[in-house]
Amino acid sequence: MSEVTREQLRGVLAKIVKETHDAIVSIVFAWRDGIPVAFIAPDQPQAEFLAVASAAALGSLDALGDIFNSKVKRVDVEFENGEHIVISSINGSFIALSTSPKPNLGLIHLVLRKYEEDVVKTAGVGYAGPSRLSQNPG
Repeated sequence: MSEVTREQLRGVLAKIVKETHDAIVSIVFAWRDGIPVAFIAPDQPQAEFLAVASAAALGSLDALGDIFNSKVKRVDVEFENGEHIVISSINGSFIALSTSPKPNLGLIHLVLRKYEEDVVKTAGVGYAGPSRLSQNPG
C-alpha cells in the first residue's frame, strides 16, 4: 500500500477521532492478520499491540460466529476502569480503537458506521470500483 493511501487512511481515522469528541485514545486500521496499516495513537508500539490483540480476539470470536452461522461485525469490550476497546470488522480488515473512560458509545458506534465505507474505498478492501471491474464481459 502506498504512503499516500496510508495518509488518506490516517485522515479518515482522524475524522473518526474528531467526530467522537476525542473520546478515542488510539485507533488503528489493520489487516485481519494483525498488521497495522494506518493509526493514530500516542506511540507506535501501542497501535501495533492494539492491532495484534484485536486480530487475535476476532479470530477467536469467528469460531463463535461459525456456531451461529454468522460473522462477527463489531466487538465492544468494557474494562473495569470504564475504558473500552471497540473492534469493527471490515472485509478482511478491521478498525480497532481504545477509548477514554466512560465514553459515549452510541456516538462512537454511529461515527464508525458513518466512516466504514470511506475506509473500504480508501484502502481498496473488498471494493470493486469502476477501475477494478473488467471491461471485457467475455
